[in-house]
Amino acid sequence: MEQDINTRYCRKCLHFDGDTLTCSAFPMGIPVDLLSGKVKHLSKFPEQVGKDVFVNSAEYWEKEGLQVHWMEFGGDIEVVGD
Repeated sequence: MEQDINTRYCRKCLHFDGDTLTCSAFPMGIPVDLLSGKVKHLSKFPEQVGKDVFVNSAEYWEKEGLQVHWMEFGGDIEVVGD
């Protein structure tokens, strides 16, 4: 049975690694309910590592004073410094 691997939610997170479908909270693999966006990772889960939760990467980099450009394909961002 094929699982729903819709990463639109996780892809926006500062901690997400799209190559391995992991993050700092789930280094062995993000649970499918989180990865699919069915459950939002806005508070710490008992089974996660550390305290990291969802951080909108575009908002984070803009607060740091950097420009964020959305990539045409895939919904990824490119961060541009001075």
